[in-house]
Amino acid sequence: MTDMITPRAMGTDRARHDAVAKVTGTAPYAADHEQAERVHLHPVQATIARGRIASIDTSAAEALDGVILTLTHLDAPRLASSDDTEMLILQSDEVAFRGQLIGAVVARTSETAREAASLVKVTYEEQPVDATLSAERDDLYAPDEVNAGHETDTASGDVDAAFEAAEVRLEQTYTTPMEHNNPMEPHTTVALWQEEHLTLWDSIQGAHTARSALAPLLGLEPEQLRVLAPFVGGGFGSKGKPHSHEVLAAMAAMRLPGLSVSFCVTRQQMFTLTGYRTPTISRVRLGSDRQGRLSAISHDVVEQSATVRVRRADGRTHAHDVRSAAPPHDPPARDARRAGPLLDARAR
Repeated sequence: MTDMITPRAMGTDRARHDAVAKVTGTAPYAADHEQAERVHLHPVQATIARGRIASIDTSAAEALDGVILTLTHLDAPRLASSDDTEMLILQSDEVAFRGQLIGAVVARTSETAREAASLVKVTYEEQPVDATLSAERDDLYAPDEVNAGHETDTASGDVDAAFEAAEVRLEQTYTTPMEHNNPMEPHTTVALWQEEHLTLWDSIQGAHTARSALAPLLGLEPEQLRVLAPFVGGGFGSKGKPHSHEVLAAMAAMRLPGLSVSFCVTRQQMFTLTGYRTPTISRVRLGSDRQGRLSAISHDVVEQSATVRVRRADGRTHAHDVRSAAPPHDPPARDARRAGPLLDARAR
């Protein structure tokens, strides 16, 4: 057992350049940056699933010692238009889902900001809610594409005839639940507006993506916005693009020049603000001979979309994987995806 092992990629230890910083607690994550006086933002979130804000009163919050700013749709900065309506927060009295950002309080301490946010009084005019996903809905539609740019529908051969002719037939409907991303580090943004430039220390895996999306929305030139994310405490798909909390932190910071506005999304808020994987309903039909050789494959998927932001059907592990996993002899196969434009899943 004295023979030397030739180094190779697999089975060989690799020193990670950031390992010491991470295990000793010195790696600066988004909330750890102290570039200016720190103040803390806590959001006001809608408590209904659909409707409009009839009135919003921030006077009790503003009277609390330590509060330095409140924002609502009545006084928030106007954002540029965007086809990503998730980002257009505090622009109207419309409520599209429970948990939607409808206001913010900034205070000297996080405890004061949280307490003040709870003092904001909101009355609503509620509207009917439809949040039931079903394969029988009459408003299902075909998205333009599925995840990773694959076609919504694909087909080869006569699947129905091949299925009926198969010696062995399987037909089942499977459902998957809604799933939320919850990395160890919740989403966090620290925003600083200084000398007509905005800096975001952000927990995001796409700094350039964030700048490209946020700069025009905020009315800034790209060179006026800098996004820094040296360390990210996990993402699981939710940190590839910015969400509405970055917009809210930036809006507050631009009202408070020279102050670092910190918005640390709480674990509870992770279920309403930072994306999710939709529930799905899959009807699967497989035909084969008695030796298990597939002769027909059919997969029809229904999943949830939203009325707020009608997005492409997401989730790589569904319809198009049936085609990519098809056997080499390429039997007749079909897969199709439809989406139901419900209230955002976060509305529940």
